[in-house]
Amino acid sequence: MTDPHREGPRERRPVLVVGAGPVGLVAATELLAQGVPVRLVDHSAAGPAQHSRASVVWPRSLELLGRIGASEPLIELGNRLDAVRYYSDRRHIGSVEMSRLAGTPYPFGVVIPQDTTEEVIRGRLAAYGGEIEFGSLTGLDISGRRPVADVRGADGTTERIEAEYVIGADGARSAVRRFAGIEFLGSGNDVLFAIGDGPVAGDMDPHALVYGYSRSGALGIAPFGHGQFRLAISVPDWQGEQGPPPELFQRFVDERSPRPGIVGGLEWSTIFRARRRVAETMRAGRVFLAGDAAHVFSAAGAQGMNTGIQDAVNLAWKLAGVANGLFEPGILDTYDSDRHLAAERIVLTTAKQTSWGLFKRRHELALRDAAVRLAHRTGALQRFGAPLMAQHDVSYRPAESLRDTLPGLTRKVSAGDRLPVFAAHGAPQPGADRWPCVDPARPTLLLWAGDRQDADWVAARQAAAAAVPDGVEVRDISAWPGFSPLLGTEPKAVLVRPDGHVVALTAPEPAAVRTALRRAHTTFRRAGVARDAAAGAAGAPLTAVATPAGGAGGAHPAREVEELAS
Repeated sequence: MTDPHREGPRERRPVLVVGAGPVGLVAATELLAQGVPVRLVDHSAAGPAQHSRASVVWPRSLELLGRIGASEPLIELGNRLDAVRYYSDRRHIGSVEMSRLAGTPYPFGVVIPQDTTEEVIRGRLAAYGGEIEFGSLTGLDISGRRPVADVRGADGTTERIEAEYVIGADGARSAVRRFAGIEFLGSGNDVLFAIGDGPVAGDMDPHALVYGYSRSGALGIAPFGHGQFRLAISVPDWQGEQGPPPELFQRFVDERSPRPGIVGGLEWSTIFRARRRVAETMRAGRVFLAGDAAHVFSAAGAQGMNTGIQDAVNLAWKLAGVANGLFEPGILDTYDSDRHLAAERIVLTTAKQTSWGLFKRRHELALRDAAVRLAHRTGALQRFGAPLMAQHDVSYRPAESLRDTLPGLTRKVSAGDRLPVFAAHGAPQPGADRWPCVDPARPTLLLWAGDRQDADWVAARQAAAAAVPDGVEVRDISAWPGFSPLLGTEPKAVLVRPDGHVVALTAPEPAAVRTALRRAHTTFRRAGVARDAAAGAAGAPLTAVATPAGGAGGAHPAREVEELAS
């Protein structure tokens, strides 16, 4: 362990992150990028794991990893994934073309070993001044004002760390979750999968994630590139103490793969139990859970690590905002409401995908194959499957049930939905210049003229811009025609979070804008900032305003704010 922080009365206590897998690394790096002190502790005294686990980084994760400069190295080191293809008894029944995704700099996935992903993010952690301390969490007292953790270092010494907050990113057997007294709830039977990485010789698809279904079970094949593949096969049981041998994988490749292949020596193999578990809550006071500590589910769709990365970013900007005085503490309540329902949705969809792949009865097989073929022919598989796989459909709409979070049938954006805008703590993300950039730490107010770009619009946008606190960026995005299907033809003020999700859609009027900012827990501290909304019409100029395209129209009547519930 490093020497403990000796904090004076004006020094800041660190956020303690337990677990240095991808989720903990992203959370720690995000916090450091926003000037928040961090201590990152991992239980593995031997250092990072030397075998692969998660294998695919999907578009939404690439967007979020771009905030800390990690997406481009991952793309360079990994293998591009352009499609997801489904087969039944070796016959093609449908495909999702990731390359047809719109509204993202990354219309593809990246197949890459998890240890390589971790290596890239560790490099970004170090660039922001972070380091990993190897030790084990042996106790966590949450009864006081701040959590106090007992950590036993690799040398056997124990240290007490009083932290501002604790993030448990320490996996499915989370010590943080156990010490915080949070139940890990689940349902359904476990399904066994044999998973292994190694060479497969033959005419395998080099840029597609392939699912092969048969009456004997399911097979997934993901290409790492250069003839290396991830193989995942459902198995009825497994009693061996060692990982499954190549012969077992060869047997099921012969039975289920649409293309023949010869499995070589495996670099790594294991048995994975596709459990379905979600923590009862993802927050206990100043303690938060993220990644596998908060939820585990089937490997179908390769969504696990990606879901954890979304947890990490969602939590980190909120913690940093509160620590830096940009947000009121109440915003932390939205972490559990945001991510708990998102996790439950993914548990449901991955469980369904797993069960569909394991059908055995003839009528079930026939119905499944017919449904996928129909969805493929009508375009429904592409329309709904691509955003689902990319995790672009994750929404933080005000919700009381899973049904409330489901995407609508129109393309128009609602409060809580992701908007194609992007942020970075350093240089802008490569390729993201085709869309507006937003502040990575504070809300951004986007102003949309719709079809009414005239003198009245100029006055309206100036008044709206004058209503926001100092430091909140305001951008006129009317020059971006790609937003027309999302925002419509009427003028709007769109308040966007640092992660690109919409907080509120409202009329571009000072009172409505300030109401949206307050409901987003934005702080209003300086007297010069809290100016009268009615006097704002002659206020401050826009920050980083884009030149709007031509248009005509009049003023837009006031509308009630559509807000993201806090």
